[in-house]
Amino acid sequence: MVRCSQTKMPSDSKLPLYSEIPAMSEGMVPLSAQITAKRIAGDVQTCSIKDFQLDYFKIVRKSATSYYICLTVDPTPIYRIEFVTDSTKIGDILIFSASDTALPAVAAVRLSRDPQSKTEPVAMICTSEPSLSGASWRSLARSSLFGAGEHYNSLIPIITVPGMAPALHKLGWRVREPFFELWWDGPLPLMWPRGFRNDDRELSYVFARVVTKESNIGENLIEMRRGGGLEFELTVVLQIFVILQHLKKEFT
Repeated sequence: MVRCSQTKMPSDSKLPLYSEIPAMSEGMVPLSAQITAKRIAGDVQTCSIKDFQLDYFKIVRKSATSYYICLTVDPTPIYRIEFVTDSTKIGDILIFSASDTALPAVAAVRLSRDPQSKTEPVAMICTSEPSLSGASWRSLARSSLFGAGEHYNSLIPIITVPGMAPALHKLGWRVREPFFELWWDGPLPLMWPRGFRNDDRELSYVFARVVTKESNIGENLIEMRRGGGLEFELTVVLQIFVILQHLKKEFT
């Protein structure tokens, strides 16, 4: 049998006392501060449409054919919206950057030439480089659903999981003037679909809400779900202008 001998530490050895926090050298940030100041995700924003966080915007009229959109907390214009009548333009309603007038339109609408048609869409909308010949245009159609108010539906590109590419999803507008609500159709992302019914939806399925100056708020406001991506947001802005046009109304 082999016996293991124990090594005896010298009596004058001075080992540091045990501590769960390692000893710090000069200039080091305490571990507790590192933990409380950071997240696993670091500084990356991972806000999702399922987090129910919201952004608030104002639509401000500048002239008979021009508007701009800004945050409710900052009056600086972010985008300008222009109605055009020139048939050579790419669309009837265009969105431009408000900070750089030299840039081409970032999104556009082509209105139906027969807005009362029961077969044609109310408008075609492009939210990514509409000036390109291969740009993608999506329809906004009046719904045949029965019920109070007006209903419109479309497929909208939206980011359902942070970091993933936008995917087309069906959403529909419910109009009860001066309020307009955009509802998500079907189960929310990552939700088990079995047994789901649209009748079971509650306010968490409202992805945008618009009120006009005719409301008790007295402003043209857009409440929009955060995390859906720029194409989703531009679509919301353009669609509310289209719906007002279809109803023969406008932002004042």
